Amino acid sequence: MDTGTDSDAGEDTTDDAGRGAIVVGVDESEAAFDALHWAAGGARRRRMPLHVAHVLPTPGVYLSEAAVLIQAQFTEQLDEAAHRVLARARQELGAVHPGVEFTTGIYPGPPSAALLDVADEAELLVLGATGAGTIGAALVGSTGQRVANHARCPVVVCRGGRTGRGDARPVVVGVDGSEASTRAVRAAFAFAALFGVPLVAVHAWGPDRPIDRYSAFRLVDWPRVEAEERAVLSESLAGFATDHPEVEVVSHLERRSPGKLLLEHSEQAQLVVVGSRGRSRLTGVVLGSTSQNLLHHASCPIMICRFSPP
Repeated sequence: MDTGTDSDAGEDTTDDAGRGAIVVGVDESEAAFDALHWAAGGARRRRMPLHVAHVLPTPGVYLSEAAVLIQAQFTEQLDEAAHRVLARARQELGAVHPGVEFTTGIYPGPPSAALLDVADEAELLVLGATGAGTIGAALVGSTGQRVANHARCPVVVCRGGRTGRGDARPVVVGVDGSEASTRAVRAAFAFAALFGVPLVAVHAWGPDRPIDRYSAFRLVDWPRVEAEERAVLSESLAGFATDHPEVEVVSHLERRSPGKLLLEHSEQAQLVVVGSRGRSRLTGVVLGSTSQNLLHHASCPIMICRFSPP
């Protein structure tokens, strides 16, 4: 195991390489290295090991003798590039995050399956939002959505560049009273306490468009609905606020679209945490619209806490 030094240690690709660790996927992109530094900062604060994973592209099918030679050369180049990526990762971890224990590993694709396998028993999976390689380039496409939708652990998609020590921006959490939201609130409190920053709890409700005089919405008792929604927000936070008295909590209730409201708050946040409902790892469920909107447009890292019903 590497311990934050600039070493040339071998890769750890054992089945339990990511167990109990923060796993970060890296490729050659700068976004992936932003994710690496975010994950290493979290590992340092939480005193947890870090596992750095690089996933190789899945080669196509080659039939002719000439194509086989091309495939062999291509595979060799991919292997060389993978070792360069991990060598840079080791060097940057040793220089910027001394003392963080980490391992590295190279895995065959496809990327979503490889990342889900290595993070199967991880505490957290961290990815870059865009990139030139197999992980980043598809992050807001099918690969990233599949990973975020099926991972057993929370997934952080790093957007908006690097953050570091002394960042006083709050953690923002989306609250809606669901079981997925409960997981998100729990994680948000933990990270706000870890970072030593306030928690902004955002609860959006009702239609976000004006109510015209002929709309059926005019018949709704909106003051009563607002009071009920305020109770949902308060109850969602109560137990966790008791467990984390050191965390300053700011509640924000507004009759708006949750996606738009969370995007606005992401501009002044260092992390936005949301819940997402999922099913079996074998089903192709699409992330909710709020999660997808944040993955594409948020101004800071996004944490998605998936809830899977029994």
